[in-house]
Amino acid sequence: MDIKKLAAELGLTCITTYKLDALKAVRKKNGSSDMTTLCYNKDNNDVVVQRSDSKPLGNGVSSTTIVGSNADTTCKENVNNEKANERTYASKADIRKTMRRMRNGPGRNQSLGGRVENSKGFLPNSFDRVLLDAPCSALGLRPRLFAGEETIETLRNHAKYQRRMFDQAVQLVCPGGVLVYSTCTINPGENEALVRYALDTYKFLSLAPQHPRIGGAGLVGSCKFPDGYVEEWLRPGEEELVQRFDPSSPIDTIGFFIAKFAVGSKDDI
Repeated sequence: MDIKKLAAELGLTCITTYKLDALKAVRKKNGSSDMTTLCYNKDNNDVVVQRSDSKPLGNGVSSTTIVGSNADTTCKENVNNEKANERTYASKADIRKTMRRMRNGPGRNQSLGGRVENSKGFLPNSFDRVLLDAPCSALGLRPRLFAGEETIETLRNHAKYQRRMFDQAVQLVCPGGVLVYSTCTINPGENEALVRYALDTYKFLSLAPQHPRIGGAGLVGSCKFPDGYVEEWLRPGEEELVQRFDPSSPIDTIGFFIAKFAVGSKDDI
């Protein structure tokens, strides 16, 4: 909603936002893409329960079912048909809630830019460019209003979660495209270690120069923890291809990290 509000304030019409689980961002080609959408018709006070596909549901049931105050009989008949065919069912409670929400107009948090649509994911190689601004430990933010909450274990958990998100993002970028990974933390496990994982796991990825370059170099080497776990960071020559912003540096910024990957041919994998 923040993105939609800002786009509306700036008069931008080239931005489309979707809400989805980032860990399920890639949709399988042979997967089901059925989706049910509730739409309110102000002219006749009806709600349209519409499927995303245009094919009939079977047994003469249309893919678009009109229900509401003027179509109670149609609602009951089609709901029964949907139950018989084990199709998506919109309960009367959902219909009433949608009618009330759309009749009353957008709420305070939706006053600009409209609604955010749900998405069931995108096909592999759908985008030329992807920015993964991953959720992180936020150790680079200042002031740190929730300092002292992170432990070595929680920091590692952040890194595991980010790798899973990266695994999804890298599938969405087409060959010849660009994937940018960024965080607002100074923790190497969420930054340089992620880059190491990406380069070692996906041989078609390579670090690309960044312009403009105002941040510092990345961390080279590794770190061994008391439990014996070794965290690998960047290798010599790679440190200048990422940007690390540290609050203790001469540049007065918060701490964050940027890595830019060029996506090569995936055919050799």
